[in-house]
Amino acid sequence: MSHRILIADDEPNIVVSLEYLMKREGYAVSVAREGGAALAMIREQRPDLVLLDVMMPGLSGFEVCQE
Repeated sequence: MSHRILIADDEPNIVVSLEYLMKREGYAVSVAREGGAALAMIREQRPDLVLLDVMMPGLSGFEVCQE
């Protein structure tokens, strides 16, 4: 079973790099580009790890983490 990682970031270059590196290592990767979507995906998918940007549209990374 592959571990699940959620990348929550609105910067395309960072997302592409992280997604490539994580998939290369065999992880299942999901991407959220704003805080509200990240929170919904965390609740729905229950990822093993969240790589969470602090400054995102909607909810900030701090707000997502606090929830």
